[in-house]
Amino acid sequence: MRKVALIDYSSSSVSLLIAKTEGSVMESILHTRTPLSFAGSVYQDRKLTEIEIPELLDITDSFIITCKENGVSNLYAIASANLASVKGIDDILALVTEKTGLEIYKLDMATEAEARIFANERYSILPHSTLIDFGSITTKIYSFSDYISSVPLGPLTLGQDYVSEVIPTRTEAKRMKVAIKEALDEANLPEEGFFENAVLAGVYAWTIYQLYAEYYKLEYNHGEMIIQYKKLKKLSKYLIESEGRSMLILKKAPELMKQVVPAVLLAKELLKRFKTNNIVISDLGVKEGILKSIVLGKREQKGIELEG
Repeated sequence: MRKVALIDYSSSSVSLLIAKTEGSVMESILHTRTPLSFAGSVYQDRKLTEIEIPELLDITDSFIITCKENGVSNLYAIASANLASVKGIDDILALVTEKTGLEIYKLDMATEAEARIFANERYSILPHSTLIDFGSITTKIYSFSDYISSVPLGPLTLGQDYVSEVIPTRTEAKRMKVAIKEALDEANLPEEGFFENAVLAGVYAWTIYQLYAEYYKLEYNHGEMIIQYKKLKKLSKYLIESEGRSMLILKKAPELMKQVVPAVLLAKELLKRFKTNNIVISDLGVKEGILKSIVLGKREQKGIELEG
């Protein structure tokens, strides 16, 4: 058995995945995410500030130390496609490589799509299934055979555009709901009933489940994480109207306080549009797909050796 790791640089965070591998089997053992304090809008052309670049280097250094402490033998790095919105990103990533020796591979949308589907291929056995990935600024919708559509909305953009404080008011939630419906109307989505099953993937999907499980007092040990649409709808109402919502969010989603309610609203409206019978939550995304493909020899990528 050996341990491998992957660092993912995205428009709103830097995250680390550590996994143990034996033969063709890979199991995640540590997954951590550090938000970046980007100034201004991350989905319009901008530059990192003088504070943010050292912060990026510090996060990378801390992740490398974490890898060494956990006995990781090989470390790899990728940069999400949405980083294209940051001016001078090539120079910034080159600086990280110069300081750490870690070569960062920039992904395009097609590669990300392949990685998500590869990471979640076990769900392809479900009939008429869709894989939905809630990115910070874009929601991507896939079938398990080919790419379907992309909705130019994400929890981060919704939070920036419609939430004035930390948690949206009823009025702000209504405005978000209208914006989401309009975006879904304009997207090239399949007709109602086309999908029987939906797999929600990514950090936002996992966070939604954390709130859902806490609200309904569910205990998750092993097995699939399942969400019922009617219960998700009830949770959405609670997060908009109840006085107790702040404590629930603070307990289960402190790092995404301003984004988690938009994420729930976006998921609710999208699932309402598809009217899916079964909703499964997956914590597997691009990082897992890329690392799995490297381990299995399906992807060639240079990393750094940490042993010794």
